[in-house]
Amino acid sequence: MEVVRLSTSKRAYDASGRQAQARVTRIRVREAAATLFVAQGYAGTSIAAVAREAGVAPQTVYGAFGSKAQLLREVVEVALVGDDEPVAVADRPDAQRVIEAASATEAIDALALMCRQIFDRVAALLAVANVAAADEPEIAAMARGGAEGRLVDMRRTVTALAARDLLRAGITPAEAVDHVWAVTSPDLYLSFVRDRGWSVARYERWLRSALALVIG
Repeated sequence: MEVVRLSTSKRAYDASGRQAQARVTRIRVREAAATLFVAQGYAGTSIAAVAREAGVAPQTVYGAFGSKAQLLREVVEVALVGDDEPVAVADRPDAQRVIEAASATEAIDALALMCRQIFDRVAALLAVANVAAADEPEIAAMARGGAEGRLVDMRRTVTALAARDLLRAGITPAEAVDHVWAVTSPDLYLSFVRDRGWSVARYERWLRSALALVIG
């Protein structure tokens, strides 16, 4: 008689479905948090409120992000780059188009477009973080790091343009860095678009003209 042997090895556990669901939940929580942070401010937004907006339990939010400060950090970081892939702004195609532009005009257009698109996503959240930084040391450190990172990115961009003689005559790289860093401030974007009612297209045109004072 043939003996049927049953395998005693366990089937490998496939966690892909669970991981996909966890990512969907994380995205939903981030989107809910971004909406509430902008509408109600950091202090006025509770984890419980974020959980309700996202349709999950508060424990799920804490389990995924740890704290409200960490939640804001991730919301800002994802909004800054536009997705949750671990690729820095400076290494993304939009930034590469600036430093690889064939002319000063192309560089100005690419930089103005990139900044406008980034600020569309993140400027209001950065304003929330700046207010919260007064009472939250962790958020204050995040805000300082963001400002320093923007300066590093602009210095890298200007250095690349200067190496290709795309700065205006008489403008030093150091002067260009300061100018570009100042006019690409997210605070200026909010001043024009939110406070003065400019369209984003008008802001982008203004930024191109401001950048043309040192790039050209």
